[in-house]
Amino acid sequence: MSDQHTSSQPPPLSSALPRVVIIGAGYAGSHAAVAASRSGKVEVVVVDHDGRHGFLARMAGVAAGRLRTSDARAPLRELIGADIEVVHGRVVRIDDEAGTVTLDDATLLHADAVVVSAGSGSPAGSVAGSERYAATLHNPDDALALRRRLARTDRLVIVGAGATGVQLAAEVGAARPGIEVRLIEIAGRLLPAEPRRLGDDVMSALLDAGVHLHLSTEVARVDRRGVVLGDGRRFDGTVVWAGGWRADATELLPTAPVQDGRAIVTSDLRVSGLRRVLAAGDIAAHRDIIGRLLPMSAQIASQAGATAGHNAAALATGQPTRPARLVELGRIIDLGDRGVGRVGPIPIGWGPTSRLVPLLHLGVDLRHLWQLGGVAVALAHVPSRGGAQATPPARTPLHAVS
Repeated sequence: MSDQHTSSQPPPLSSALPRVVIIGAGYAGSHAAVAASRSGKVEVVVVDHDGRHGFLARMAGVAAGRLRTSDARAPLRELIGADIEVVHGRVVRIDDEAGTVTLDDATLLHADAVVVSAGSGSPAGSVAGSERYAATLHNPDDALALRRRLARTDRLVIVGAGATGVQLAAEVGAARPGIEVRLIEIAGRLLPAEPRRLGDDVMSALLDAGVHLHLSTEVARVDRRGVVLGDGRRFDGTVVWAGGWRADATELLPTAPVQDGRAIVTSDLRVSGLRRVLAAGDIAAHRDIIGRLLPMSAQIASQAGATAGHNAAALATGQPTRPARLVELGRIIDLGDRGVGRVGPIPIGWGPTSRLVPLLHLGVDLRHLWQLGGVAVALAHVPSRGGAQATPPARTPLHAVS
């Protein structure tokens, strides 16, 4: 498709107010939508493949069965203001020059500013067979699929002892004692990206849960039965690849410069080289206030999304933007009935205080919901334990935006 509209293409659907289009309903997208809407000067449209917001911090608990299936996600309409339009669809093209967004059903939306907060990606550090045979835990669909698989297996092999891997190991070890859990990590310690004290505290919790730890251990390949290690040993069972995630911004932003698959953005979060397109969340290479590259996380996505939404509304109405001031405040790793973490560089969760970390984690979760929709929204979506498989909410038909 060329940059110019052909006679066979419908004219873009426009709006009386300047329009901000948000792509994706995750942490960055939801905060961007709310921030743009609060300007009161723009129409906000969120485009998402199913219009539901996934609670990434709950994925391990849902997969293990400690939390209800309905705790994995919620319709975005339940979390944000009624004045924000939610459209079910996938974006296939963004035209910065023309100010249009094309959906997979050929709908063409006019956009005075665009925030890209969703894109494609793939598991990081994968080995032969991992993409074909290993499950992942990157979104609610992954969590629900893994929950079903765990109901019919007695052995689980988790590759990668970062935050996702140790959370899943702890949750399954506690919630499903009949499953043998093995956690494999190529580094010599757990949580290799975090201070050593956190890894030591996690090790104690995992051993208490009966998890088998294999540190300084390389996985050579994954097959339909399990994993084969670098030394030739094999462990059979359901395999989960928790070695991280590599973003790919080039699917929606083919001309954007990237770093490790993430779009390079300016200080106000515009994609480098583009005029009206911003990026926030895992798809963007965010940096903190002193220029250090930030990890992909929900807290950074939320902060970046709020700034991107504000700046998108400013761009759409001809107002000045503001620089993003992103700060990584710490890390909380909820292990079910206990947890570890840090506030800045200071460890928390040692000794008896480990029982308080899940409460802190819940507070952060509910704060996210409160920021989106207030106290009522937060209280309506408090996670609860157990429960039968919930019936997914019916999908709302595609809304035309006039």
